[in-house]
Amino acid sequence: MINFIDANVIIKAFTDNDDKDKCRKILSEDFVTNTLCLVEAQHSISIIKNDKIYASNCIKSLFKSRGIIVELDKNLLFESFRRITKYNLNIFDLINYVTALLNNCSVFVSYDRHFDNLEIKRFEP
Repeated sequence: MINFIDANVIIKAFTDNDDKDKCRKILSEDFVTNTLCLVEAQHSISIIKNDKIYASNCIKSLFKSRGIIVELDKNLLFESFRRITKYNLNIFDLINYVTALLNNCSVFVSYDRHFDNLEIKRFEP
């Protein structure tokens, strides 16, 4: 069983909130995410902490983790566009969901409820 980790979980892992420890624990295990999530997380952490260096270091730390980081390339983008009418998701969320599908993730870890009722079960840390 491998989890896909959404950007909001990464953001909560590196900012002050009640879910920080749970999100960090999830990031210490095997997981899949993509470069789009990392960019989104870096941007949000930078705004929340008012520190782009801290935000960049947080994201760089994930490159040393047990996670698989899938690159957003033309193939992933094409596969997402192929499914655009099947799922009621915006293109950013669709790219993340398709990443999870293509990497055989069994759980989609996210605080976003619009991932409910899809093929992959959503889980909140």
